[in-house]
Amino acid sequence: MKLAILAVMIIAISCALALRPTPAKGKDLENYLKGAKDGTFIVLFYDREAPQLRTEGFRNQINSKILSQNPAFNYFEVDIQEGEYNNIVDKMMKIDRTQCKHSPTILVASEGRGYWAHGDGAVDDIAYHMNQYSIDMIRESRERTDFSIYR
Repeated sequence: MKLAILAVMIIAISCALALRPTPAKGKDLENYLKGAKDGTFIVLFYDREAPQLRTEGFRNQINSKILSQNPAFNYFEVDIQEGEYNNIVDKMMKIDRTQCKHSPTILVASEGRGYWAHGDGAVDDIAYHMNQYSIDMIRESRERTDFSIYR
């Protein structure tokens, strides 16, 4: 029975991830991060020439520690070598490209505000700061507070 429930949960999360919007160009993602689209954004900035096991480890941690509990979050991956993302990487986020050759950088953002972390412990750092930078979590907290006030 528990295995069936787990299978249903995995299928549901997979479907939610498959339906996430994919920006056609870097400009779309840039506008989303500036607040043109509602919701919380998790962005993995990586270098395709970096160690693949490390990048895959970050993906797995993001899925297990953040997205599995928050399937409505918008998740994107940005290969810093893709030219269409240069404005985000170099001007907007000022990502250190040299650091990304060793380890990905992760961003949580909503409504034009964000927090990023890099290196070992980055996913845990992002998860810790999520309640300050995720509009979805902020709204949920407000709803819980409003509910308890009226009880």
